[in-house]
Amino acid sequence: MNTKPIRTLSTMAATITLATAALLSGATPSEAAAPADVEALVDDAIAGHLKDDRIPGAAVTVVSGGKTILKKGYGVADVDTKAPVNADRTGFFLGSLAKLFTAQSASQLVAKGDLDAKTDVNKYLRKVDVPNTYPGRPVTLNHLLTHTAGFDSDLVGRNKAEAGDVESLADSLTERRPPRVRAPGKLTAYDNYGYALAGQLVADASGQDFPGYVDKHILKPLGMSNSTVTQPQPKRIATRLARGYRPSGDSGWTEDKGQYGAWSPAGPGAVSTAADMGRWMKDQLTRDSAANRLMQRMHYRQDPRVPGLGYGFEEWRRGAHTGWFKDGDITGFHSNLLLLPKQDLGIFVVFNGDGTDGRANWDGKDLINKIVDELAPGGAAAGSPHSTAADPDLSSYTGSYRAARVSRSSLMAVEGLVGAVTVEKDGDKGLRTTGLSLNPDRSEQRWTAQGNGLFREKGGDATIAFTEDGDLVSSAMPTTAYEKLSWRQSPALHMGLLGSGLAVLLVGAIAFPVTAAVRRFRGRTPHPVTARAARATAAMTGLLAAAFTAALMAVVSDGNAMMEMVPLGSPLLTTVTVLGAAVVAATLAVVAGAVAAWLRGWWTLTGRILFTLTAAGSLAVASMLLQYHLVAGALGWLAG
Repeated sequence: MNTKPIRTLSTMAATITLATAALLSGATPSEAAAPADVEALVDDAIAGHLKDDRIPGAAVTVVSGGKTILKKGYGVADVDTKAPVNADRTGFFLGSLAKLFTAQSASQLVAKGDLDAKTDVNKYLRKVDVPNTYPGRPVTLNHLLTHTAGFDSDLVGRNKAEAGDVESLADSLTERRPPRVRAPGKLTAYDNYGYALAGQLVADASGQDFPGYVDKHILKPLGMSNSTVTQPQPKRIATRLARGYRPSGDSGWTEDKGQYGAWSPAGPGAVSTAADMGRWMKDQLTRDSAANRLMQRMHYRQDPRVPGLGYGFEEWRRGAHTGWFKDGDITGFHSNLLLLPKQDLGIFVVFNGDGTDGRANWDGKDLINKIVDELAPGGAAAGSPHSTAADPDLSSYTGSYRAARVSRSSLMAVEGLVGAVTVEKDGDKGLRTTGLSLNPDRSEQRWTAQGNGLFREKGGDATIAFTEDGDLVSSAMPTTAYEKLSWRQSPALHMGLLGSGLAVLLVGAIAFPVTAAVRRFRGRTPHPVTARAARATAAMTGLLAAAFTAALMAVVSDGNAMMEMVPLGSPLLTTVTVLGAAVVAATLAVVAGAVAAWLRGWWTLTGRILFTLTAAGSLAVASMLLQYHLVAGALGWLAG
């Protein structure tokens, strides 16, 4: 039901205060002074984040009533030159926040009748095509803009360190197209390729390249002169760009690379300033255009009881308040944007640092919540709700779940091994989950049953729901549903197989050479050459497994560095997959040796059993490497 908001007395008083302050301060018609307590709140929060989480700089813009009430830069844009962040001039990479420009561009063309959001995209595409993987189920623009097109996720090596190295959008969409892994419209799964394809759709339908369309129809009309999606950026913008960083050592920073890429409609390469994003938010809040209405309208819900998706936006809820939210993460930069149309409030927060353990993404969300509570009081959750109709048996919901966005065909499949969600019973009327929370300080959440598969967080404001198909949907992440895993798909089982297999191989890497050395020392009769070769191969497999483990640990030891490594690609990532392939190849030889040992009677019975256990451990490791696409080269087809 759509109703006009009923403002509380405190909200009305705040509005009057803002208007009075603007008149007394002589602010420009498009700006007004923020209440002192709001500015103090933001100042204190940002100061704490920059210091405690080791982030170089930030910028914040708050708009209300068609005016900018807070626009401020903090810290430095460049740790070497100490150039301060300027809210008007310092450009920040937006990452996925740029998907809002893509959604707006497509919505404009839909409003003009140049695109039909429910028609097969192949009707409009000129340089790219979508394979007919699911006959009778074509991909539409509506699917692309709601993350339901069904493409797999693969960002490995997609970005570039330098803007000049970026290939064309159309070429990249063809050469790096991931497979379609599910029928469109079935499940939300965050989809960068889908948004990049939507950008190509804009280009083909409009007759302009994507950056040109955005510049002409979005940025220039709104006076966003310090924003662009062009790569490389115009010189006047490029010279004022903030640099992105991750913490390094005890007190320093390392500059992040990899902010550029061909899939610019999905985020790479797009930059803006806090002031320009304020202009964009004011337009979204005040201009009643057909395109804006399309963006801020519900187009898909995985479950009717939890937040869904507009075009570019995801629905946001906090207590009684609802709005439209989008965040963006790219190496070294993290941004968050929220619109509350009923409260006529827009908030943009951006950092040019990952923060300790990647905390910058959460810091922005936390600050937005605090600003909303200050400027629009009464919306925060009052406390844990009472259960209304608890499910009779919660056991059907327990188990492991994997985000639908997790890749099925690339190295990014590893996310499914280390990032699974677990659901357990918490008494007779509740559940306990790990892996769902966006708050790094709150990994575990407890939920109270509301009936029919709906649960509300105890002491919080989030909800989760279990669909009729058994999928898990979270209010904190409406862009990605979670699929329940069978026991065979259990990450715990796979980690056990991988860990035990590696342990067996590492023991073998030591035991087999030592055994051979002892036999020679004691003057024992040598085993047949083939038997000795089999044991040598087992020992070598153990050494390869040890090298693989060391390389993999080097990749995952620093989450912030890994965030740069994956989209850029790196020799270390290549080393991991090459060693993985070597382990799989060596496993085939070890298994062959185990079979030969029994057929030819090599060694004692105990020796054959131990060697067979080694082969089993090797098989366990190889199967997991294939399962999670940690294998390069010709053997990679086995993982498919």
